[in-house]
Amino acid sequence: MLATRKKILLHLHASPIPVSGGATRRLLGYLEYFKNRKSDLTVDVISHIPFNSSDWNIEQQQAVREFVDRLHLYQGTALDHLYARSKSIYYQKLLKQLIPIDSDTATPPGYLRFAQHLMQKHSYDIVLINYLSFARLATTSNIEHTKTLIDIHDIASQNRLALKNIGFRKHLKLDYAEDFAKEVDVLKQLDGVIANSKKELSDLAPYLSADKLCLVPHLVEDAGAIARLTPYAQRSFVYDLLFVGSGQHAPNVEGINFFLAEIFPKIVYYKPDVKLAIAGTVSDFSQFDLSLTNNIDLLGYIDDLSTVYSQSRTAICPLLNGAGTKVKLQEAMVYALPIITTTVGASGLSLLNNINAIITDEPEDYAKQILRLLDHPELANRLSDAITTTFQTDYSNQAVYTKLDQLFGITSQFKVSV
Repeated sequence: MLATRKKILLHLHASPIPVSGGATRRLLGYLEYFKNRKSDLTVDVISHIPFNSSDWNIEQQQAVREFVDRLHLYQGTALDHLYARSKSIYYQKLLKQLIPIDSDTATPPGYLRFAQHLMQKHSYDIVLINYLSFARLATTSNIEHTKTLIDIHDIASQNRLALKNIGFRKHLKLDYAEDFAKEVDVLKQLDGVIANSKKELSDLAPYLSADKLCLVPHLVEDAGAIARLTPYAQRSFVYDLLFVGSGQHAPNVEGINFFLAEIFPKIVYYKPDVKLAIAGTVSDFSQFDLSLTNNIDLLGYIDDLSTVYSQSRTAICPLLNGAGTKVKLQEAMVYALPIITTTVGASGLSLLNNINAIITDEPEDYAKQILRLLDHPELANRLSDAITTTFQTDYSNQAVYTKLDQLFGITSQFKVSV
C-alpha cells in the first residue's frame, strides 16, 4: 500500500520567476525540490498580490503551477494598502523610526484571514513561511497537528543594522538589541527555523533550541550546465573578472561602486587589457571613470548566466555590508570559479582564505590579490579544484536535498531528476 503524501503549504513572498536575485533563486530552489519529490509530497503555494500591483502575471502563475499542485493567490485590497501605509507613516514619518520588526504590515488582516481559511480547509502537515515579516501567517494559524517552519533568509535585525545608513534608513532610529529580541520571540513561536548560512545558525543557537534550528543552503546547481562544463584549466576566457548582482539590493550597488572607484583602477594600471563583466540589474547603477570604459562590459540582466560564468576567469564579491549568504558566490562555485571576496561576502559560507578562496577587505590588497591570481594560472587552478570540492560537499543538490528530505521526513534514497 502506498504511503499517503504529506501535505505542504509553501508561502512565497513573491513570484520566483523570473529569478531576480538571491531571494527568488532560493524560492525557485524550493520549487525544484518539491517538483522532484512529488511522489512523497503534495504542495500548495500561497502568495499575495499587493493592491494595484502587477505582481503574479498569468505567465508567472502558469510557471509556478508547473512545480506544485495548487497556487492560491490573495488579491490585496485598498483597505490592506491603507492599513500598511498608515503604519508606515506613523512610525517612519511621525516617530522617525523603522517599522517594528514584528509588525504585521506585510500581512494585513485580509491576507491573514485568507491564509487561516486555507489552512483550516486543507489541514496541511507542514506550513513553510519565507521571511520573518510573514511569520504571522503561521503563528496566528492555531491549526492543530500542523508543523510550522520559517526560512528566515537573513537574520532580519542584522540585515537592518547592515543597511541602516543606506537610503531612507539613515534618517530613522534603529534599536538593534530590541529588534533582535523581538525577532527571537517571533521565531520561538514556530516549530522550526531554517537558516541558509552557518553564521546565522551560530548567532541564533544561544536563543533557540538545537532541535528547532536547521541549516539549508541555497539550491543553485544546474545539472545540465555542469554536464556541459569544460574543466577550468581547459577553458577559453572572455572576462578576467565577473560580478553578478541585483540593483535592488543596496549592498550590491555599494560594493561594485567601491570596487570600481578604489580597486579596479589599480588593477588596470598594471594590467591595461583586463576585462570586467558586470551582470544583473546592478549594471544600471554602476559608476566609473570614463577612462575605464573599454575595460568594463555592462551585461545587464541575463536570464541564463551559465555562459558568462563559464567564460569568466574569476568571480569577485567586494561587498562592504549586508547579511545572509551571497548566492552569487554559490553560483560561482557551481562553475568552479576562483573567488575573491571580502569578509562580508564570505560570511556564512564554507570559505577559508588561501584554502578555497581569497578573502581580503583592504583595497590595496584586494587589487594585489586579483593581479596575483591573474598572473599565476596554477593558483587559479588550485582554487578552482578546492572550491569544487567545497561545493560538492556542502552546496550540491545531493547535499541540500538530503537536508530537505530530513526536514520533511522523506526516507527514500537520494534522487534528483535532471
